[in-house]
Amino acid sequence: MIFTVADDAESLAQALADRLIVEAQATWAHARPLRIALSGGSTPRRLYEELGQRAATLPWQALEIFFSDERAVGPEDAASNFRLAYLPWLSQAPPGVLIHRIPGELGADAAADAYEDTLRRAAGAGRDLDIVLLGVGADGHIASLFPGAALTTTRLAQAVAATPDRQARITLTLPALAAARRRILLAEGAGKAVALRASLAPNAGTPLARLLAQAPVEFWLDRAAAQALCPPPGP
Repeated sequence: MIFTVADDAESLAQALADRLIVEAQATWAHARPLRIALSGGSTPRRLYEELGQRAATLPWQALEIFFSDERAVGPEDAASNFRLAYLPWLSQAPPGVLIHRIPGELGADAAADAYEDTLRRAAGAGRDLDIVLLGVGADGHIASLFPGAALTTTRLAQAVAATPDRQARITLTLPALAAARRRILLAEGAGKAVALRASLAPNAGTPLARLLAQAPVEFWLDRAAAQALCPPPGP
């Protein structure tokens, strides 16, 4: 595991934006784009705003965009992960930039099948994901892989059924996340420190812990979230 800690959420977004731009420029030097799957949720919003502020100077030709999960809604819906990244950032992309949106408006099952095809065609052409950007929920979930979900599968994308308190979703599977070249988890705030500590504990069984058992993860944290790296206070 690699940990990068910034003083606050603003500094964290700026530092990760800097890193992603450097990574894109490095892959473009080898005549191919950086293939990155974006995360939804509240944490990456500031990163997308930061990248949007740099849109005029971004190496757009060096980017190919995927998504790690999506709700079963259309791109105009306020709950859409695509919309979260599109409004502040991706809306400024010039023509020709490859942005592979999960078509949530088809419904979870059909959208998962469609994105499975997108991912397999990309992999079959040697265009595997370079980076998957992730957040973590209070329950240790990543993408839309929640506690109690069956994580063993041969699929790359799968539907997640709705519950009384959660919309139906589409998510990259644990094998898809583990197969990416790198995984970057972005977390900020003391609340995320609790979730991280639970997943980093020995014998933890959260989806994040299950991913850590299969592949390394790079943690990008602000000071508050980095409290997870400190042992909890004694009685």
